[in-house]
Amino acid sequence: MIPFLDLHKMNHRFEKEFKNKFTDFLDAGYYILGSNVKSFEKEFAAFCGTKYCIGVGNGLDALRLILEGYKTLGKLKNKDEVLVASNTYIATILAIKQAGLKPILVESEATTFNFNLEAISRSISNKTKAILPVHLYGQLAPMDAINQIAVDHNLLVIEDAAQAHGAIANTGRLAGNLGGAAGFSFYPTKNLGALGDAGAITT
Repeated sequence: MIPFLDLHKMNHRFEKEFKNKFTDFLDAGYYILGSNVKSFEKEFAAFCGTKYCIGVGNGLDALRLILEGYKTLGKLKNKDEVLVASNTYIATILAIKQAGLKPILVESEATTFNFNLEAISRSISNKTKAILPVHLYGQLAPMDAINQIAVDHNLLVIEDAAQAHGAIANTGRLAGNLGGAAGFSFYPTKNLGALGDAGAITT
């Protein structure tokens, strides 16, 4: 049987470099944050074209912290509705639920697997406060149209960019810089994977 993803084979050619870096990390004694995390945050923000990047534990944490941040700013409150693609991974839904908000599942296009724009418009109610587009399989959601819907209805736009590192819109802007904030995952199976779990917020 051919494995869907052979991480050992994929990482084997970098084994010596990984071990050297791990030894440096171990010897430095900074196991949380530290210069490597700061350097990554700065480089990834520059890559995405955003002012800020904050490293977090995983993609679910990234989305939940964004939503909690908007609650702290008074832009969201408990039980507000968040429109989200019905075919997303469960972590997107869990982030919304853990933040005390209500996910509203919106149908996707059969050809792109991204948001159906008419379905978004039909799903908006007076309780809807945010749209959470999920960029799937490296394809961006139709962000120009989504952002226009958000402007028309005074909604927040939060990207789930867990599968879209480096995806470029027609405008030249990258995933992570197409809404108010974005959550990334660096789970080993993602487009850009870590040795273990990791995530980031860009804004």
